[in-house]
Amino acid sequence: MLTLGIDTATAAGSVALMDDERLVGLRLLDAGVQHSRRVFVEIDSLLTAAAVVPGQLGAVAVTIGPGSFTGLRLGLSAAKGICLATGAALVPVGTLAALAARVPFCQYPVCALLDARKGEVYAGVYGTETGWPEELETPRALTPATLAAARSGLPTVYIGDGALVWREPLAALGDAAHWAPALLARPDAATVAALGRRRLATHPAADLAGIEPDYLRAPDARPGPPPLGRP
Repeated sequence: MLTLGIDTATAAGSVALMDDERLVGLRLLDAGVQHSRRVFVEIDSLLTAAAVVPGQLGAVAVTIGPGSFTGLRLGLSAAKGICLATGAALVPVGTLAALAARVPFCQYPVCALLDARKGEVYAGVYGTETGWPEELETPRALTPATLAAARSGLPTVYIGDGALVWREPLAALGDAAHWAPALLARPDAATVAALGRRRLATHPAADLAGIEPDYLRAPDARPGPPPLGRP
């Protein structure tokens, strides 16, 4: 099955095409450039290079959040439009899960972090021992200090641009903190496509009319569960 992956959750977006488990192509969107100027151009270029027409797509996987409000809306709208036109299945993929998936078979929990601005991070904790991310702690927005207090003494691998931006306050975690390479700090569409394909094997496709981005910090959001840490 041909799966198109779309990630516009951060400034460094990407699109990818997978044929079952084989990566056919990956294109990166220019960081700092509005995705609206590039995403459709890059998708068209990617499909053309692979000699694939949109009607051949079986699924479109897209990062659903958290991330940039504008970026998430754009990516989801693009994915919806393609699915509506082609009949492909729409598969939402959590941005933090896509980040955690970049460090598979990890012996420690993986804490994926995105800079949420306003002095907060979007954070989620996953186990990747099987090679795929399994949610251990519900993703949420919180301050780096709260996260550091909650994860104190718990060996954890930190990944994402939030881990880079907030490295100093998180350094208080000492030897319990392990840091993924900076080159893995952004999600990528190939991982999104792979996770989408895996999800579609056990879950139905998303409802095109009903699905919305998962911002985590919407203005009318209700208080979430307790801070990340021990049960």
